[in-house]
Amino acid sequence: MLAIGKKEAIFLGGIAVAVVFLAWMALWMLKATDTLALQQQEEKIRDMEDRLARLEKQLEGSPKQIAPSEAEPDEAARPDRAARRPANDSRREEPRPADRNQSPQPRFYQTVRSTTVFEGPTASSQKVGSIPDGTKVRVVGSTGDWLEVRSKQGRPPGFIRQDDAVLMK
Repeated sequence: MLAIGKKEAIFLGGIAVAVVFLAWMALWMLKATDTLALQQQEEKIRDMEDRLARLEKQLEGSPKQIAPSEAEPDEAARPDRAARRPANDSRREEPRPADRNQSPQPRFYQTVRSTTVFEGPTASSQKVGSIPDGTKVRVVGSTGDWLEVRSKQGRPPGFIRQDDAVLMK
């Protein structure tokens, strides 16, 4: 059998401690990345739930609108309806003038979750930035379910979902 001295035993013990520490750090890092991925998935789920709630709210009145179209006598009306449809049939929501409110004085809101800033008041608009949870934002107007925000630090103006912020008192 190989005999080792006191110095060699201390050295081997140090190596063993270092290996255990590195293994522990690797596991901790793995857990941290899993936690981050889980938080991102939960944020996506919240976003989808918010969108679903808005869509359900929009559809509440739609049975009244759908009922007359079901009463059409035949399919002959379909080509006529297609001809009346505008050429630019994009899915972007355009705000109606009555929906747009410009505040004479900016109001201050605080975000209740991290939120995306969009170029326009639609989820299909280009994303121009993001705002972390708990951030104070200056709101200069609103359009439907969207708040128009302006930055004092020179960041681009944009829109955030009204559900993502609360009015500060």
